[in-house]
Amino acid sequence: MLWKTGSYKNSFIISLISLFVVFSAYLVWMFFEKEPPSISVKGLPLYLSSSKSFVLSVSDKKMGLRRVKIELIQGKKEKVFFDKRFPYSGLLNREGIHRYTAKITLSPVKFGFSNGDVTLKIYAWDYSKRNGFKGNLKLFTKKLKIDTTPPQIVPLSRLNYFSIGGSGLITYEVSEDTVKTGIYLNKIFFPAYKVGTSSGKFSSYVCYIGIPYDIRFPVDFYIWAEDRAGNNATARFYYRIKKRSFRKRKIIITDSFLKKVLPFFSHLSFPKDASDIDKFLKINRELRKKNNQLIKRLVLKTSKKRLWKGAWIYLRNSKCTARFGDQRAYFYKGRCIDHQVHLGIDLASVANSPVPASNSGKVIYTGIMGIYGLAVIIDHGQGIFSLYGHLSRIDVEKGQEVKKGDIIGLTGQTGLAGGDHLHFSILVNGIFVNPEEWIDYHWLKNNILRKLKRIKGGY
Repeated sequence: MLWKTGSYKNSFIISLISLFVVFSAYLVWMFFEKEPPSISVKGLPLYLSSSKSFVLSVSDKKMGLRRVKIELIQGKKEKVFFDKRFPYSGLLNREGIHRYTAKITLSPVKFGFSNGDVTLKIYAWDYSKRNGFKGNLKLFTKKLKIDTTPPQIVPLSRLNYFSIGGSGLITYEVSEDTVKTGIYLNKIFFPAYKVGTSSGKFSSYVCYIGIPYDIRFPVDFYIWAEDRAGNNATARFYYRIKKRSFRKRKIIITDSFLKKVLPFFSHLSFPKDASDIDKFLKINRELRKKNNQLIKRLVLKTSKKRLWKGAWIYLRNSKCTARFGDQRAYFYKGRCIDHQVHLGIDLASVANSPVPASNSGKVIYTGIMGIYGLAVIIDHGQGIFSLYGHLSRIDVEKGQEVKKGDIIGLTGQTGLAGGDHLHFSILVNGIFVNPEEWIDYHWLKNNILRKLKRIKGGY
C-alpha cells in the first residue's frame, strides 16, 4: 500500500514536470516565434507631385506589433516621416496591438526631395524575442517617381469659330507624359483623342466641340491636361462664338393627329381617365426627356479612332421641313399646351425612301426609341454620332460596320411623327448640334478638314 502511494506521488510529480516542460517549451516557442508581420498598401501612387495619400495596413497575429517606420530615400538623402511604436500589454502581448491601419500622406516637396526616382520603405517589427530581442522584421520597398512639372500644352488651331448650337474642332499638342486631356466649356468636358506624335516629347490631339443651343454667356473655354503624376495644366486659345436666334414654330395638334400617333405608344401606361391630349403631353414631355437622356448615355462610349471620312451625305431628293433648334409651341384647340426644342432636322422625300448612312461608322443602336420611333444610331468615332428617326424599316444590326451611303432603313412615320420623313440628328460628345453644318461641305472643309490636314496623323 505504501509502495502504491509513493508510486502515485512519483507519477504526479513526473506529470507536473512534464506539463512544466511542455508549457515552458510553448512559451519559448511563442516568445521566439519567427513569423514576421504582414504589410498591405492600397492606393499607393507610382508618381508623386503634390501630397498624395495611401492606406497602410500592418498586422501580426501572434506577438503583436512593436513598431512601424516609413522613410523615403533619394540618393544619399533619407527622410523618416512616420515612426510609431506600440505598447506591450498582457501575457504574450495578447492585449497589445495586432492590427494597425492608417492613412499615410506623402509630401515629397515638403520633405525636400527633387524630381526623379525615390524609394519608399516601410518597416514593421513584432514583439518576438528573435534577432536579439528586436523582433521579426518585415520590409516593404517600392520605387516611385517624383514629378512636379505640369504638362505642356501647345494650341495649334488659330482660328476657331463657332455658332450657338454648332460644332467645331480644336487641335493641339501636349507633352508625352499626359494621360488625360480635353477641353472644358464651362462645366462641360469634351475629351480629346490622340492622333499622332509630332516629336519625341509631344503628341497631337483632336477635340470635337459642340456648343449647346441653350449655352449661357460669358463662357469659360480652355484646354486641360493631366499627367501621370496628377499635375494639371490649362491653356487658352482664340475663339469666337457667334450668337444666333432660333426659329419659333407653331405646331397645331388635332384630334386626328392624336388618333394617328397614339397607337404607336399603346405599350406605355397611362392613367385610366387620361384623355388623348393628356397622353400626348406625357409622351412629348416625359418620354422625350427620357429618350434624350438614353441617347446621351448611349454615346458615352465611342471609338478612339476617326471612322468617318470626307463629305457627309443625307437623304436624297429631300426637303428640310424642320430645322435644328426650332422653338416649338404646341397648340390644341387654340390653347398653347407645351413648348419643346427640336434637336435635329426633318427631311421629307417620297414615302419609304431609302435612308443612307451619312458617313462611315459602327451601328450602336437599332430599335424603338420612343418619340423617335424606329431609330438607328451610328458611332463615327471620336465622339461624333448620327441618329436616324421615324424609320418604317431598319436594315442594319447593332455592332454592324457601315460605309458612307449604305442603306440603313426606310423613312416612315413611326414615333411622334405626323407624316413620312426622316429625323436626322448629330451629336458631338453628347451634345446635340446642328446637322446642317456637317452636311455642308464648305463648312466641313473650313472648320474640320483643314485643321485635320495640318496635324500629323489627323487625316
